[in-house]
Amino acid sequence: MQDEKLLQMVEEEFTAILLHARDMIIRRAKAVHPDLQAPGYRLLSLVIRDDAQQQGALAEKLRLDKATISRLVQQLESLNLVNRTQDPSDRRAQLVSATPMAHEKWRDSGNTLRQELRKQLTEWEESELQNFGELLHRLNIRFDELV
Repeated sequence: MQDEKLLQMVEEEFTAILLHARDMIIRRAKAVHPDLQAPGYRLLSLVIRDDAQQQGALAEKLRLDKATISRLVQQLESLNLVNRTQDPSDRRAQLVSATPMAHEKWRDSGNTLRQELRKQLTEWEESELQNFGELLHRLNIRFDELV
């Protein structure tokens, strides 16, 4: 049986990482556009990484209702971060895609945070980084199994 204090320590540190990650998302959102909030940033990230998508697919991936997605897309459109175009495979649907400006600002914001993370990890030994990466991977696989 695992030590309760060890499990509590891991839970506390994991919670701290999640809070830091949330703060990083908020900082990245503000770097893209001062009026962009975290939910809009998450949607923008999806259309940047996975290319143009229908709003229904975005709702499913983000686990949000279609009305919320519609409002987020409208907000991102008003900020000139996304465009909507007719889906050639389904003329009734629209595809949401990121604008060139959104791509550039998203990439720049990611580069800044990546540099900050690497700076934090420069003092780690190679074996520590290897072990940490493997443990994170193992944890991520378990989370994937839950979904």
